[in-house]
Amino acid sequence: MKNAGPLEGVRVIELTHAWAGPFCGMMLGDMGAEVIKIESPRQKTEARGGYPYVAGESVIFMMIHRNKKSLTLDLKQPQGKKVFLDLVRSADVLIQNFRPGLMEKLGLGYAELKEINPALVYASLSGYGKSGPKANHPGVNMIALAESGLASTTIHDDQPPVPLGYALCDIVAGMWASHGILSAYIRRLKTGMGQEVDTSLLEAGISLMVSPVAQHYHVPGNWVAQTGRNDNNAPSGFFLCSDNTYLTVFASYPALWDRFIETMDLQHLNTDPRFSTRDQRTVNAGALHELLANIYRTNTTDHWVKVLVDAGIPAAPVNTVGRMIDDAQVIARQMIVEQAHPKAGPVHVVGVPVKLSDTPGGVHTPAPLLGEHNEEILKGLGYGSEIEDLKKNGVIN
Repeated sequence: MKNAGPLEGVRVIELTHAWAGPFCGMMLGDMGAEVIKIESPRQKTEARGGYPYVAGESVIFMMIHRNKKSLTLDLKQPQGKKVFLDLVRSADVLIQNFRPGLMEKLGLGYAELKEINPALVYASLSGYGKSGPKANHPGVNMIALAESGLASTTIHDDQPPVPLGYALCDIVAGMWASHGILSAYIRRLKTGMGQEVDTSLLEAGISLMVSPVAQHYHVPGNWVAQTGRNDNNAPSGFFLCSDNTYLTVFASYPALWDRFIETMDLQHLNTDPRFSTRDQRTVNAGALHELLANIYRTNTTDHWVKVLVDAGIPAAPVNTVGRMIDDAQVIARQMIVEQAHPKAGPVHVVGVPVKLSDTPGGVHTPAPLLGEHNEEILKGLGYGSEIEDLKKNGVIN
């Protein structure tokens, strides 16, 4: 039997697509909330998520929709809207990540729903947020990476920004939304009243820009042009080793630097004016890293990791996905979990990254099939013979 998570008894309605909204709902579901995903009864199974697919089911969908239930509803039909409003009356939280204005057009905005459930915590995620001159602009991860300045931090010399290879702003927006939801829910426990939570992919990106913003306001001139770097840490980087794999080392802090040069037998660098202070090491990071790169090429990544970590210096291999999955620390912390999906069979998903001592979260149920929980949820709302009528009219599948 699964442990009761800390959010057991909290009902969440999820009207989401893409990554940000579903990731937020997943975080709440992992902690024990009952998350009910509303889907179109005409949705094609293969359209629920992206590549790769197993038995016609998107693995990405299965990854971020574990611990959820699926209810199909046609919200444009009066019967569908009635069912939805009945569900809202029973809910604690609603998550939606449509473009601003769409939920209001359907008559399902926060202003309307708080009239029937004043305690509802209503979370909206979008590209730019609900207010401001760009509120109605289309926004996706790549746009947020560009607008937030994150993409500019990958520019080197005359090369264009490097794609991060992951929906970073979506994921961070989902995390911030869950933080906002839980903050509003705690407030609700004190006052009995819900409120609206509004965040965006743009703001998620900007939330990660602490160091570049600090440099912009408090470092004279163009920091990147001066140093060729977007941070003030050196040595800190990636180095190719003799086995053709990469090592990452961080030894910027003064205490780490002293330990680093002793471990690497590089004490003479303290007398080199280019490297004698932290500021000078940063300004001359290119020269410092070139010197270190020549040393690291003489042995393997695993060799250098052991030497450095044994000395208390942060160092690690740049893992491939396969190497990360096989890492003893990852296994010990249960960060890769195998599930049995009713159609796809065994599926590996990412585990829960926050461990609670008394009421831990967990990966308990696989992602639902389309409309899998229609009858369970509707019967829980008091529907009986009407369920067949809803099927007949295409309100549910």
